[in-house]
Formats: sequence, C-alpha cells, structure tokens
Amino acid sequence: MKTKMTHAMRMELADVVRDRYAAAANKDKRRILEEFTAATGYHEKSAIRVLKGPLAPKGRQTRQRASLYDEAARTALIVLWEASDRVCGKRLKALLPLLLPALERNDHLKLEAEIRAKILSMSAATIDRLLQAPKRAGRGQQRPRVVPEPRRRIKMRTFADWNEPLPGSMEMDLVAHGGQVNRGS
Repeated sequence: MKTKMTHAMRMELADVVRDRYAAAANKDKRRILEEFTAATGYHEKSAIRVLKGPLAPKGRQTRQRASLYDEAARTALIVLWEASDRVCGKRLKALLPLLLPALERNDHLKLEAEIRAKILSMSAATIDRLLQAPKRAGRGQQRPRVVPEPRRRIKMRTFADWNEPLPGSMEMDLVAHGGQVNRGS
C-alpha cells in the first residue's frame, strides 16, 4: 500500500534519516534505505542520492540587497511618468532625455545631479518595477477620454449609419468610357 507524501514531507523525512544513514554500517544502511524507499516511494538510486545529498534549503532563498533607487528618485520618476501621460516604461525610458530637461527648464521639476543621473540610467524594466504601486493605485480611477478636435467636428459614419440597398436592387452609372464627350446641342 502506497502512501501519498508531498515533496516537503519527503524532504523533512530525508533530513531526519540522513544523519542516521551516514553513520550506519553497510548492513544497517540497506535496512534504512528499504524503510525510506517504502515510506517515500522513491526508487532506490534516487533515495541514495537524496540521503547522501546536502540538507534541503528551508524555504525559498532570495538574495537581499539594498535598492539603488531611493524614495526621492521614485517620486521624481512618478512626476515624469504623470507628465508623459503615463506611458509604459519602455517609452518613458526613450522620452526621459527630452522630458527631463524640458521640465527643469520650465521650473516644473528641480532635481539634484545624483538623482538626475540615477533616473537617466534606469532601465525600462526598473522604471516599470518602480511604478507598479502608482499604476495599481490608479487602476480604480477612470481617466476622462480625450477626443481629438477633428473627430469632434467631422461626422463619422459607423456600421449602423450605412443604409445599404436591399438585395436585388441595382445601381447603374451612365458615363461613356470610350473617350468621346457627348455634348448636348
């Protein structure tokens, strides 16, 4: 009868049995290995590999390092993002060398040289990552739709505006295509 064990349960059992297996004589190793394979359902070679291997890491290991961009850089980036009408990170990265001097020239933004250099050196992925929170916060708000001036002035026909002739009707053009002009008397 096989029992269902999760991977975490198997690794926990292996951690408990590993020291006993390493210290045992060959005859005892065989018995420990048989018990372990019966409990976990592992093949014998896989069980040996697990029992001889290193301890399983506890949880997911992530590398922790200090962020390169402080809150001042993030705040300035949000201002630039809003000024660019909330474009994506890839387009904002291309726009920054033009937008940043224009905002500074018109006194809309004043940055220290260090923060300015950080913003200009950011990658598009970093820009998107730093703007995740403001993007999430702004999702609930519906921004007003801007309709361009020509579209407001010119009447556009939609699919509902077309009055197609009924099937069976015919249109005819009475233009002579022979090159002669028919002038009335």
